[in-house]
Amino acid sequence: MSEVESIATRGSVDGINGVLMLAVGATIATTIMAVVTRGWMAAMGISGIIFLGAFATGAMLGFLFGVPRVLTGARPPEEPAVSGAAVDTPTGKKAPLLQSNTNLEKISDWLTTLLVGAGLAQFHELNGALLAFRTLLEEHAAVFGTESAPTAGVVPVVGCVMVIFGAVCGFLYMYLNTRLVLTRMFDQAEGELARSPILSPAARNAVTQITQSSNPGSDQSFIRTLGRKKAGLTVQDAVSMMLDLLYKPDPQAVIDIGATLSNTQAEKDPRYWFYLAAAFGQKQQAATIPQDAVSARDNALDCARRAVALDSGFRQQLWDISDPTGADADLAGLRENPDFLRLVGRP
Repeated sequence: MSEVESIATRGSVDGINGVLMLAVGATIATTIMAVVTRGWMAAMGISGIIFLGAFATGAMLGFLFGVPRVLTGARPPEEPAVSGAAVDTPTGKKAPLLQSNTNLEKISDWLTTLLVGAGLAQFHELNGALLAFRTLLEEHAAVFGTESAPTAGVVPVVGCVMVIFGAVCGFLYMYLNTRLVLTRMFDQAEGELARSPILSPAARNAVTQITQSSNPGSDQSFIRTLGRKKAGLTVQDAVSMMLDLLYKPDPQAVIDIGATLSNTQAEKDPRYWFYLAAAFGQKQQAATIPQDAVSARDNALDCARRAVALDSGFRQQLWDISDPTGADADLAGLRENPDFLRLVGRP
């Protein structure tokens, strides 16, 4: 589903929820006022109570039938037993190390199977159950007539209709909400788990060596980061280290870490490309050989394009660091470049 479709779906669901909450609130208020009176107001109150009860029952069933299923697979035997989000398996695919608790799904499967079986077996009793409910209303919902000759009027008929209508509305409402809203929440939670996978030992060692060699004996921030990470160094930790190293004397350390993080989840992070663009911009300005300056310029433009493609908000940040008079003038060499100006939306 595209981002536009997702926003449209979310807006539609929120609008339906708002209208329903207003309708439920109005029904409850009407019911509270109506149960202490007689006549049509009392009949409306009784019908409202029946509707809300049937709606709640239908909503419970709709939730049980709509609980999304989390796809889980067996962990490959060669996968390292590390507690974290995800790692690179030998096949190159991400294997989840944390799996969602599926107890609710199992309970939903058991109950829905039981309810469907029991419902089909007892479906022939539905007419008798509605007739018994109608008789109950006739005896205890006599809100019309006089005290000597009370009568329930149309309440028994309307009550039976409210039972069916409320149950159907509740089922559809909760089923659709569960499928559209809860599924999206589950998907976001799974995405959070897979957003920052653990670096492989080789990549971790490479990032450590690059960082330590860039400022031997002076920069201990990376060592402290490693000490806090019991489960291992994540991709996001390495991307953050690119920012820490960006304004050291030699930007090559940032470029080397970027190369180490290639073909990982870092490539989906616009900050990764933004930091690389800044590092290549610094390299362009420091280059003494024309070919090196051209290569660094092309790499800076390519990284800038990738950052903007992932997040258009980086246009302004790229423009800001191209100001030769600014505190951070990493991309000053691109300030007059036509391709760069088009990228950041400047005339």
